[in-house]
Amino acid sequence: MNKDIAQKALETALACGASGCRVTLSESTQTSVSYLNGEIEKLQESTSAALGIALFTEGRYGAFSTNRLDGSELRPFIRRCIDSCRLLAPDDCRTLPDPSLYYRGGRPDLEQCDPHFSDISFKTKTDILEATDAEVDKSDSRLISTACDWDDCLRSDYIIDSQGLEAESSSTFYSVVCECTVRGHGEARPQNNWMEGALFFDRLRSGCGRTAYERTVPMIEARKLNSGKYNIVLENTVSAKVVSAIISALNGSSLQQRNSFLLDSLGKRLFPENLLITDNPLIPGRTGSGYFDSEGAATCERDIIRDGVVRTYFLNTYFANKLGMPRTSEDATAVCFPRNSGMGLEDILRQTGSGVLITGFNGGNSNSVTGNFSYGIEGWYFENGQRLYPVKEMNLSGDFLSLWTRNIFIGNDPIGFMPWQIPTLAFEGADISGL
Repeated sequence: MNKDIAQKALETALACGASGCRVTLSESTQTSVSYLNGEIEKLQESTSAALGIALFTEGRYGAFSTNRLDGSELRPFIRRCIDSCRLLAPDDCRTLPDPSLYYRGGRPDLEQCDPHFSDISFKTKTDILEATDAEVDKSDSRLISTACDWDDCLRSDYIIDSQGLEAESSSTFYSVVCECTVRGHGEARPQNNWMEGALFFDRLRSGCGRTAYERTVPMIEARKLNSGKYNIVLENTVSAKVVSAIISALNGSSLQQRNSFLLDSLGKRLFPENLLITDNPLIPGRTGSGYFDSEGAATCERDIIRDGVVRTYFLNTYFANKLGMPRTSEDATAVCFPRNSGMGLEDILRQTGSGVLITGFNGGNSNSVTGNFSYGIEGWYFENGQRLYPVKEMNLSGDFLSLWTRNIFIGNDPIGFMPWQIPTLAFEGADISGL
């Protein structure tokens, strides 16, 4: 990474009249390979670099970016950016963060970057796709197609600003996805997929194709249930749906625009007394960990919900200024639940007894102001903890706050490679519309 480009951009912005400036230099290298029915359908390799510039000029603010990083082009580009800023209305809430909040380095490695990223050959990647495709039972006459995708990425970011900030990070990620489509009854064409991912190549697990196939075939016999109230279990692949709504409602943008069902919720008990949700981006080897956010402010572990009480909002510098509150963190990047229940999916099904195991959401919407939602769902009907038959084409509706008051079980089984570590969740008495 050519850090001199970022330094030159910062110096140029200040020389051209900016009163404050933040520069972010980002570089990425990535490969995407798609297999369709055992043959390469798409191959894409790319290397890119981009410069992002946040300008603070005479009380005005503008954010700009360019991928033309030749030194001779930077000065006229930045001058035009500053001229554009001067056309905007002043906004006193647009400032750089308090420098005391900056990350200053010196912390242990968070194990986000695989040092062997460039050593992995293209043949190794295609061999993995071939093996994934081979895991699907091709003798099944109901199988229409198998699509397998490989993606990898190395990303590096370097941030400096006019208040002395200097921070950098690098991360890698690998993923394999398989999707199967089968012939159902009539015109139905059920499909399902599975993904495996990892920060480090040697931690990438096999079995993606087999799992995708095994999740797809049963859906041929999926049916609707009668409308009514059911206990529901959200599989760990989809459980983030009911958590992301909370995080979004606690975001500064939603709060400032009064587009949140959690307005004025800080310090109030709105959730079950035993509920604990935290954001911890400081765990080594976990996807999403990082010592600083996009403004260079140091991250920390923080409670989101503790004992059912809302403990934090997510406020960057701008929305903290707008709301007259202390800056916290831009967003929740590593949401997690305490891993002390010892319960996996099968345990929760047994404890719940009967209801609907939701393994997929299909469309729908939610109202961010009221917290009301209505989502299409598919999954399994179960009794006595045993799956009886798959279900589809039904609707789950309600509101997030009342749903969480009916939470009965929280699992211990988040998907390891996901940034948000959300386990299986169970709720009682949810409204489902079917027949």
